[in-house]
Amino acid sequence: MNKFFIAALPFLLIAGMVNAQGTRQRNIRQAEVTKVYGNPNETVNNSRETVCDTVRFPLPGEITYYYFTQPPHYGYVTGNNSYKDKVKAEFFGTFETGSSITGFVAEFAVARSNSNPDITFGIWDNSGVDGKPGAMVASATKPLASIVADVQNEDLTKVLLSEPFAVTGPYYIGVVLPTTMGDTVALWCRKHVEGYNGTAWDQWEDGTWYAFSDPDNWGNTVLTSMTLHPIVCKTLGISEKADPEASVAPNPSTGIVNIQKWRSTSVVELEIFSMSGKSMYKRSFPGAVTNFNIDLSYLPKGIYMLRLRDDKRQHNQKLLME
Repeated sequence: MNKFFIAALPFLLIAGMVNAQGTRQRNIRQAEVTKVYGNPNETVNNSRETVCDTVRFPLPGEITYYYFTQPPHYGYVTGNNSYKDKVKAEFFGTFETGSSITGFVAEFAVARSNSNPDITFGIWDNSGVDGKPGAMVASATKPLASIVADVQNEDLTKVLLSEPFAVTGPYYIGVVLPTTMGDTVALWCRKHVEGYNGTAWDQWEDGTWYAFSDPDNWGNTVLTSMTLHPIVCKTLGISEKADPEASVAPNPSTGIVNIQKWRSTSVVELEIFSMSGKSMYKRSFPGAVTNFNIDLSYLPKGIYMLRLRDDKRQHNQKLLME
């Protein structure tokens, strides 16, 4: 990631007197350090016919963070603060059918650890009232001490899900904030710009969700998006492609599968994928071997794609495990 830091004079964001948790829209100051990202990068894994993208990375424009300047309020707009916000989240209203979230990329401006709790990164569906965050449908954790190290090294924080989560509609991804005194995190965010509505959300202490732009929340004082991004992958179509000398039996199978293939002058690779594109089994066989058995009894029940290939030929076939 190419990035550089530029100095910026702090300025006070002035807002109207709105009774949102007392003074939520007043006494907010921008950090003195901002930065600008380089060009975004996509990750392509051709060996599995899967393309992955870190969505909205990098954010355009100047990146900064905001904090409170006067007692009794303290902390960060995009992290722990005296309002005791529970979650900081980003809304993603568009999605591609057949895609899955495999993890998260975040960049924290502030991270301090006292008790080193595990920090939860989650995905929420939009089943709440009027499309607000509803149920948390997937999550993963990372120790706060590891996030502190990322901040000190100016590294991204990367967290992977144990299993890909299939995207079927609009969703939110977020960070559950630590609650022990001395444990603190805050994300970088896009610099406030009038006219940009932003995509940032937070969950208040009472469990209710608000967009940053909501008049009852930060309103027009912080219109922004945070440096919190899903890693979204999609498996390109591995269509069935039959080779006349290849066969797989029995199919459906409960475990042992017999495979017959063509005689080859090169090594033949066998790989079995889940329908989300995850490699579940991989093995190479000498080209002279044309008949062999494999034990797939450990695979969960479901539909898989089996692929045989050498440098000249390929056989793709769906395999049902019962």
